[in-house]
Amino acid sequence: MAKVLSGWKARRYAVALLNISVKADILDLVEAEVKALAEMLSRSPQLVKFLAQPLVPFSEKERRIRQWLENSVSPITLNFLLTIVKHKRIEAFDQIIRIFTELVREYRGETVAEVISAVPLTDAERAMTIQRLQEITGKKVLLNEKVDPSIIGGMRIIVGDKLLDLSLKGHLERIREQLRQVFVAAGE
Repeated sequence: MAKVLSGWKARRYAVALLNISVKADILDLVEAEVKALAEMLSRSPQLVKFLAQPLVPFSEKERRIRQWLENSVSPITLNFLLTIVKHKRIEAFDQIIRIFTELVREYRGETVAEVISAVPLTDAERAMTIQRLQEITGKKVLLNEKVDPSIIGGMRIIVGDKLLDLSLKGHLERIREQLRQVFVAAGE
């Protein structure tokens, strides 16, 4: 699914899905359903190709989608998919769902923090990191943990566009830069 919509167009679909899901009080259900659909579509390029095919009339696509999904997803999710197909946006489905997921997190007051550590975090470290990040951000923090032995020790935390480098490697790089500046200044 390589086609990309402009940011505002993709956001428009995502906002509409969020609003109708919240109004119907089934946001969790719709979120799970569209994520499952996005995953399935990413594994089935032939299905995406069929749904994007301009020579196949929408009525045929609608009939097949209803036959395939009508009793397994909510009417909101079904109608959302039909709208995406009708407006020839199926190739941008995963982009729309990424934006929808971000909007859902904002709506819930959540943020994702990527934590990169040299070794896996212990339960106590994880709890302390979440607590501290929640205090700093004022939001519920969801951790996305990665292990990278090259940082030697400590951790790097990325929240949104902010990086907090508490790694030993980062500390050593900062010391090296300070020493380089001292030697450059002393050489003048």
